[in-house]
Amino acid sequence: MKKVLALLTITVSLAACVNDAPSTSDNGKNETGIRLVTEANPEWQYENLRIYPIVADAAVLEKHAALQKLKTLAEGMKTPGFRITELKQFGRVREHSVNALTVQNKSDDIIFLMSGDVITGGNQDRVIAQDQVVMPGTVKNIEVFCVEKGRWQFNDETATENEKNIFAFKGYYNVASPQVRQAVQRTGSQSEVWNAVAKVTSANKAESGTGAYAALETANEAKAKRDAYLRYFDDKAANVSNMIGMVVVCGDRVLGVDVFGHPDLFRLKYDALLHGYVAEAATDICTSKLADDEVERAFADVARLAKTEAASDDVAGKFALSDGWVHLFRK
Repeated sequence: MKKVLALLTITVSLAACVNDAPSTSDNGKNETGIRLVTEANPEWQYENLRIYPIVADAAVLEKHAALQKLKTLAEGMKTPGFRITELKQFGRVREHSVNALTVQNKSDDIIFLMSGDVITGGNQDRVIAQDQVVMPGTVKNIEVFCVEKGRWQFNDETATENEKNIFAFKGYYNVASPQVRQAVQRTGSQSEVWNAVAKVTSANKAESGTGAYAALETANEAKAKRDAYLRYFDDKAANVSNMIGMVVVCGDRVLGVDVFGHPDLFRLKYDALLHGYVAEAATDICTSKLADDEVERAFADVARLAKTEAASDDVAGKFALSDGWVHLFRK
């Protein structure tokens, strides 16, 4: 009980969500406490993919210290008492509710669900639509999009009888690629999400009978190439103690910007985020170099949301709890 009370001090106030060291750049002033590292460093470059670290001042880390208590969805899926199922209404499963699921959290932990998180199982794999948290002792319905167009049946032979009865989701599969995330966050269209999934899986030669995004796990030359990217960048974020995010660039194109309120939360999401970014970079022919000022502009579009009064818009999104923020991102 003490643990629950301590966690509940992170009072949920959803200010906004998805739809609504080295030299750094701060344009001579820094009102947000977060900065972009612009110093050239070969450690952050592999082939056509470059990462620009985003770091935070001590005041930002202190303000968001409570975020260390959050569990990610990947952790939540392994936590006893936490589960996601096909949509329920008054205790009964409703058929063919593609864009909604039910989450139940009987654990003592606060679980952070991020827009772009892909889960596997149920009647079809889904991607989470909006950043949110699931508090201990709660049941709620959440908005999702399908990322497996050709399946609508529960087919997990390893599931228990109870899991089969409730159409439970058992797997977590990384954060979706930028194209898929943009379809979710910018359009809110299921057909656009399916189109984005098809483009990414096709580019990676990972088409499947059900059109699943998670078919990226298919062993082939494209996966071997992606794995090389992932091995190169593995654990690099752990070497920068105050790193809370990154701008990810492929040649002359910004793939995305993700910033978290605390380094611990960022490190927990780092591998899953990187998986999505690499799914596009490894198949993209992008050899030109993006000018640093364009990278800084992409960072500034997101960093401005770190101000308390700032809210999500068409360019960038913000998920906040209480008087702090959890996640800032480029749409």
